This record gives sequence, structure tokens and C-alpha cells, in this order.
Amino acid sequence: MTMFENVTRALARQLNPRGDLTPLDSLIDFKRFHPFCLVLRKRKSTLFWGARYVRTDYTLLDVLEPGSSPSDPTDTGSFGFKNMLDARVEGEVDVPKTVKVTGTAGLSRNSTLEVQTLSVAPKALETLQGERKLVADHPFLKEMRDRGENLYVVMEVVETVQEVTLERAGKAEGCFSLPFFAPLGLQGSVDHKEAVTIPKGCVLAFRVRQLMVKGKDEWDIPHICNDNMQTFPPGEKPGEEKFILIQASDVGDVHEGFKTLKEEVQRETQEVDRLSRVGQSSLLSSLSKLLGKKKELQDLELELEGALDKGREVTLEALPKDVLLSKEAMGAILYFLGALTELSEAQQKLLVKSMDKKILPVQLKLVESTMEQNFLQDKESVFPLRPELLSSLGEEELTLTEALVGLSGLEVQRSGPQYTWDPDTLPRLCALYASLSLFQLLTKAS
Repeated sequence: MTMFENVTRALARQLNPRGDLTPLDSLIDFKRFHPFCLVLRKRKSTLFWGARYVRTDYTLLDVLEPGSSPSDPTDTGSFGFKNMLDARVEGEVDVPKTVKVTGTAGLSRNSTLEVQTLSVAPKALETLQGERKLVADHPFLKEMRDRGENLYVVMEVVETVQEVTLERAGKAEGCFSLPFFAPLGLQGSVDHKEAVTIPKGCVLAFRVRQLMVKGKDEWDIPHICNDNMQTFPPGEKPGEEKFILIQASDVGDVHEGFKTLKEEVQRETQEVDRLSRVGQSSLLSSLSKLLGKKKELQDLELELEGALDKGREVTLEALPKDVLLSKEAMGAILYFLGALTELSEAQQKLLVKSMDKKILPVQLKLVESTMEQNFLQDKESVFPLRPELLSSLGEEELTLTEALVGLSGLEVQRSGPQYTWDPDTLPRLCALYASLSLFQLLTKAS
């Protein structure tokens, strides 16, 4: 995971834990997530590691008839937080409109991040809706309607007030610097240094609301949405299948705990399990080659989504052309690709190493047992670890496991033994649990 991702995810967790504030993953995309920008949501989303969005090249204003421009987004007020980056950064409220975050410990003391929140005022949106209709024959809207996509409008952002260079020096993420990790390309040098320059006005996190098209040129952006709502009027493409998407904002704290996650993962693994043995083996081979290559995983995700849009077949690398992927199977693969891309590249490489060592069942049981006990625990605490969970592992295997779960925020200590539970790391642990479940299934079948 890049330093920029660490910054935006930590910021979102502190400002809106388990809420609908979405961190931006890519620095180069920030101009496409300003207020009024139109974005798409990934087809296979989940409440456990959050909805994910991709940029488009359009804003709401681009698809409206010409007219007066809306007023600028307004500042929504002050906020404050602490323990932003790796629990080692303290925040302090500076002035009513901003908050300063001053680095300590692993961050350079010269690194100060100043951010503000901007949102579209309800009155400005109401005026815009009354004065400007949709361009009914706009090519972008026509394409989205034909594909059955839902469109979302960025309504609130957290952005930087000034350009800032954030620097981190010292031990790398996870503090693992063992010789046998060197071939994996994992960071681990105690002299590791990293820096990222974030420009002024850079969006770090955002909130969206769904765009609704009514008839030919009327539109609305309702305050409350549900999974059954569609941007374009239903019935235009009869018989077309659409995925049910779950918004983190719809859920809040209503999920019942680990049981809900487990049932969700089981539903998706069952779809993969329905593939033939040749299909499962080919999928394992394809994914294994892509682990540690985040861009290639994202490209595969886009390819599958495109195939679903157009109703065509997909042939993965190493997947025989006579192995057909159903829509349900492609949906399940998309689900697990979403989980895998939540993991860092280092974790993905550790998954490969763990498969080679045949220790995925032990790692899955460790994560499963820990989450069963702590899923709804909302405070950081230290708990005893059942010794039998790690007793079958040798020294190298134990270190691999500590690194894999440690990079998701679960700190395992051999002395005791015990572990430290941090509720802020729950989304990453959910993604790790899903990833381990998939690869255990595939390796068992191969």
C-alpha cells in the first residue's frame, strides 16, 4: 500500500469510522473527485471493506443544459482527530475551518497536513435542479443507460489547504526485515525512507449520493438511497441482470458481526467451487501470477466488469477457452479481486509464499478465530492467543504468518502468546479473511 493510501485511509477512519467517507486511492485521480464529479461504483461491493468508486471524465454540470453555474461548495465546519498514521500522529484543531496533523515517531516532524471539508450546499443543489435540465441525448448518459450503470455525484470532499510533503523514515510498514523476505521485494530496511508531495486542493476523501434520472430530462439527487434504486428508469432493458450492490452508508453498525461476513464469503466461494477442477486450477494459476502486481489485478477487474457489461465471455491467462465462466462465477471473482486489491502488494506476495508453505489453513483459522471473538469490539485491547493456533508452525512459517496478519493491523506477540486488537483495522482483516478463504479453496482443489 502506498504512503498516499495510508494517509487517506487513516484520515477517513478518524473522521468517519465505519461510515460513508471514502478514501481516495490514487493521487493522480484527485481532480476527478471534486464536488459535482460523476463517478461509478465497482460492480461487486461489500459493507465490510467499503464501496469502491472509479472516476469518469464528466461532472454533473457537463450533462446539464447550459445555464448559470452553482455557487462554490461551502466549508462544513471544523473537526479534530488524533492517532492518524499508524497510531503515531496526533491531530490538533488549528482554526475553525482546518485541522493540522503534526507527525511524530515514524513521520518527519516537518510533515504537517492541513485539510478542510467542502460540500455542496442544499440550497445550491435545489437552485441548480430547478434551473437546468439534463441533456437528454448526451452521449455519456446514453452509454451509461445502455450499460445499465448507476451514477454517483461527489457531494462532499476533504481536501488539502496547502501543498505538503509528507515524509516517513525508519522501519517500513510492518517492521519486517528478515533475509528470506528479500526475494519477495518486501520493504524492511531500518533505513527505509519514503516521501509523497500532496498538492494544494488535493481531494483525500469524499462522499457521494446517487444521481436519479426521471423521464427524459428531469433529475434528482435524493438524500437517502437503497440497493434497489437505479439511476435510469427501470424497464428500458428487460431481462438484463444487475448485481446487488451494498453501500457502507446503508449499513452503519447494523451488521450482525462476523457471522454475516462469513456467510457472505461462503456464498462467493460456493460460486468459485462450482467451476470445474480445470477452471479452478486455471484461476489459481492466473491469480497467483498477478499477486503483488496491483495494476494488473485492477486491469483484470476492469476486464471482467467490461465483459459483464457487454455479455461476452472472458478468457483469463492460463484459462482454457473451453472453460466458460458464468455471470455468477465472474461476479464471485470480482468480489475476491476487490478483497485482494485491499491488501498491500507485500501481503499479496506473502500469500504466494504461504501457499508454497501450505499454511493457508492455519492462517485462515487464526484470522477467523480472532475475528469471531472481537468483531464488534470497538476499543483497542490485548487478548490471549490460543496456543494451538500457532503450535504447528515452524520458525519461518510463524514469521510469515506474523507478517501477513501484521500488515492488516493484527499484531501477534509470541510471548504470552497474545495479540493486540485494533478496531480501525477491521476492513483490512475482512479483506484478508476473504482472500485466504479463496486461496484455500483453490489450493485444496488443485
